[in-house]
Amino acid sequence: MTRTLIALFSGGLMFVALPAMAQIDLSGTGDMTALTISADPHYPGPDSIVQLTAESPLLDLEHSDITWSVNGAPAGSGQSVRIPLGAIGEETDVKVSVSGSSGSDSATLALVPTSIDLLWEADSYVPPFYRGRAVPGSGSTIRVLAVPHFASASGSEAPPSTVDFTWKLNGAVDKAQSGIGESSAVFPAAILYGSDIVDVVAETADGSRSGESSVSIRTQGPQLVLYEDNPLFGIMYHRAVPSTSVASESETSFAAVPYFANAPSPNDPSLAYEWTVNDASVSADPEDPSEITINAQSSGTANIALLISSPDDPFFSAFGSWQIAFSRSAVNGNDVFHSSP
Repeated sequence: MTRTLIALFSGGLMFVALPAMAQIDLSGTGDMTALTISADPHYPGPDSIVQLTAESPLLDLEHSDITWSVNGAPAGSGQSVRIPLGAIGEETDVKVSVSGSSGSDSATLALVPTSIDLLWEADSYVPPFYRGRAVPGSGSTIRVLAVPHFASASGSEAPPSTVDFTWKLNGAVDKAQSGIGESSAVFPAAILYGSDIVDVVAETADGSRSGESSVSIRTQGPQLVLYEDNPLFGIMYHRAVPSTSVASESETSFAAVPYFANAPSPNDPSLAYEWTVNDASVSADPEDPSEITINAQSSGTANIALLISSPDDPFFSAFGSWQIAFSRSAVNGNDVFHSSP
């Protein structure tokens, strides 16, 4: 029995008769790997399902018998199987065997579930005792920390100082921040209302444990919040002034807080404050521009508006307005409210 090989040359086709191929054992093919196992996902997590696929550049897998075993027990047949994994650090040993007219071979794969926690925060401003995370604003930077959970059979985790980290920003490797022990990285925030994807691949020195994690981080605009500055208790961060409210005292001070501004404090020189009260402009105090004091000699409503901008950043802008009622006899005009920076 013969096979026909069709060879294409510049002058046409040439047909060559070849002897039939007998079954060949490809377990020792030298540098070329006859059979491999691919896993999807490539870095499986704990208690997950992973799809395993037999691949070969030499074997005719479509017309071969393929059997799988997991930890020594039969686990199915065919070119692909799906198997469950255990907890972090629990090894699962997989073997695939192929036999057919094109040859026979086997391959093994040890799967060890891992996980990597990615923690991040921006250097944008948030007030004291803020329980949330500082999100990136225009012009800010982001620090990302990777916490790998690469457990051994005994349950001990590999210290981050011994793990090799590869950082990527939007798919591009950041070689300057990658390396052994480089468990954190700093990236500039995306343009306003844009998003960046930060990805890290980590591996132990011996290659026995590896994992990957990614996070999408969106840049937000600043949020302007007004608080009462009480002469006894200070700024009342626990209670923001609503858009419509009633003042507790005839003379009340207010502090504006620009959440997520690219500044170390609300009174940073890079921020410009434009206050108005009842449409009248009020000059901001050069030393404390984020605060304003309203002295109501009579009852009425003070319409406070504030625009914050930054001469250094054309993308930064925050605006807020509040109607605050003061209780005394009703009088209209600028004589009712005296505003002081």
